[in-house]
Parts: sequence; structure tokens; C-alpha cells
Amino acid sequence: MIIATVCAALPVLPAVILAFPNEPHIAELAPLIAVLPFLTSALSSVATGVLGERLDRRKLLVPGAAVFAASAVMPIWVESFTLILVSRAVVGLAVGAMMTSAVALTGDYYSGHARQKWLSAQGAAVAVAGMFVSIVSGALGELNWRYAFLPLFVGIPLFLGLITARAPIARSGHVDALTATPSAGAVPRAAWFFIFGLAVAGNALIMPPSFELGALLQEKAVGSSLLTGLALATVSATSALAAFSVARLQRLTPSTKIVLAFGAAGIGTIVIAQASLLTTLFIGAALVGIGQGLLGPTLSIWLLEETPDRMRGRAVGVYTTLTLITFFAAPLIARSAAISLQSSSAAMRSYAALDLIIMLIFAAGRRSAYSRKAP
Repeated sequence: MIIATVCAALPVLPAVILAFPNEPHIAELAPLIAVLPFLTSALSSVATGVLGERLDRRKLLVPGAAVFAASAVMPIWVESFTLILVSRAVVGLAVGAMMTSAVALTGDYYSGHARQKWLSAQGAAVAVAGMFVSIVSGALGELNWRYAFLPLFVGIPLFLGLITARAPIARSGHVDALTATPSAGAVPRAAWFFIFGLAVAGNALIMPPSFELGALLQEKAVGSSLLTGLALATVSATSALAAFSVARLQRLTPSTKIVLAFGAAGIGTIVIAQASLLTTLFIGAALVGIGQGLLGPTLSIWLLEETPDRMRGRAVGVYTTLTLITFFAAPLIARSAAISLQSSSAAMRSYAALDLIIMLIFAAGRRSAYSRKAP
């Protein structure tokens, strides 16, 4: 739900600035309506992960969904800009609890290929929700910026579904994890640090093109909330397809999938930056979406495979927190880069170069590994 929450706000940020002309520093504060949920989600993710190791994770998921349903639509009615920010912060706290619980529950309920399938499906569902919300919110934002938050009413049926649906039977691993001694099993610190670092670097480089699409369209003199929404929907659509394909690509190593993710995102970002036609820009957006869709599920599956059952909640909590903090900081850094370089296109060219450098590093590492295995 975090992507849907953010996508609801992104197309209407220019309209929000115009709606609060007397608010001090509104041009600088308005982007917080979109990215503040990332920060507060990060704050609740670690707490949810730790509590989930001691409690039934579902008992954390359901209250989180209830808070989301109540707070996500508050910007439709709230008149104060400060209270709008408060409501967005509360939404983030709820989403952090939901995300961490959902990923950890997947590890509790499933293993092997079934786990990969469900994590891929989760990634695809997130992207589909982002696509839907981007289109609808962009269109509704042409009528009134507040209407852009109407799609978040989906939180109500989501909450009702969670309280009425019967949960699958958990594997014994989570039950054992609740009674395991703290010293049981080795902590895979090296694997964790590598995956956590890759999550930060990957999201810091692959996500910014989505946040800069509105500014890029404005630079090209074709900007509107509807067009921005359609471009974001293109990213989300191909992200969904890529995420759903991760389970089908199980024969590929995680490193190979990372190479594909950074390669697609890097090429797509340079295409967006250089595009002079809307068609070309949308092709670049589609490639960026492929990179985003491959990255998240690949890292989630990798993390769960490397983590003992008793440590799953803690590991997922830290992973989610780092990811969300990166989501919060990345668009602000990208905006600063665009201002410093006096062009969003110039900033995106720099991001594309870094994407492709990381792709080449991973590709070289794979070739080195294959050469060591050769007789």
C-alpha cells in the first residue's frame, strides 16, 4: 500500500502548492505530502518486526489496516496543511506495520517455490495498485486535487477482508522461533549487510525517475497531473509484470536478476532524460518499471532464504526500514541534484550512469565466479 499511498499524491503536488499560497515555504513542504509516509513507515517497521517475533503477526497486520483505512482519506476533508501532513504521517505508521507483517507472514506460511511465488505476487500487487491509483488520481486531480485521494478508500474493503478471511496454517518454523533460545542458529551478518546495502543503493538509484517524471514533463512543456499519472502508471504496469516474473525466473541467480534490474533501470532512465517525444519517454518509463519490479522481490526472496526462522521478523523489519528511509530520502536528493544541475534531465543522466556502473560491477562479479568454478 505504500506505493499506492504515494502515487495518490504525486500527480497533484503542483496543485497543492497553489491551494495553500499563504503557507510559509509551501513549495519546499508540499513534496512531504508524497514522501512523508516513507519516513514514518520506516519508524514503525522495526518495532513491528521485533513485536512480530513475540506475537501473532496477524494481530499487528489487522490494526495496521484499520488505521490505514481511517487515515488515508483524511486529506479529502482536512483544511489545514499541517493536519494533512499529520494524516500522511499516520498513514505511514500504519503501512509500515502492514508491510513488515505481510512479508514476514509469507515466510511463516510458505517455503521454497511457493514462497517465491507469493513474494512475487505481492510485488506485482503493489505495482498494480500503483498503476491504478496513478491513473485514477491523475484524472481526478484535474477536477480537484483533493479528489486524488479518493482511490485510497480501498483501505476499507482491505480491512474488512483481513478480519473475515481465514489465515493459512503457519509452518512450524515460526512456532519454533517463538520459543527458540537467543543463541540458537548463526546470525548471517555478511548476507544481511550485503542485501541491506544493495537495497539502499538500488532503491536510491532506481526509484528517483518515478518521482522526477512530473518535473521532466514540465521541462518538456507537456506537464499535467493526468499525463504524470499515466507515466507513473506505465512504470507501475511494467513493474507488476517484472515482479510477477521473478518466481518464474527461479533458475537465474539473485545476482543475475540484479544485473537485469540495474540494466533495465539505467537504460530506461537515460531514455527518459533524452526523450523529445512522449512515446520515447513512456518507453523509458516502462524500462524503469522493469528494473523496479525485479529489484524488490529479488531482494525479499534472497533475504528470507538467508535468514533463520527465529530471526525473520527482525531481518524483515530492518530491511523494510532501510528501504523506506531510502524511499523518503531518494526523491529529495534527486530534487536537489536537479536544482544543482539546473535540469531534471541532467540529474537523471547521472543516475543512469550510476545504474549502469553497478550493473557492470555485478556482471563482472558473475563472470569471475564462473571462471573460478571452471575446471
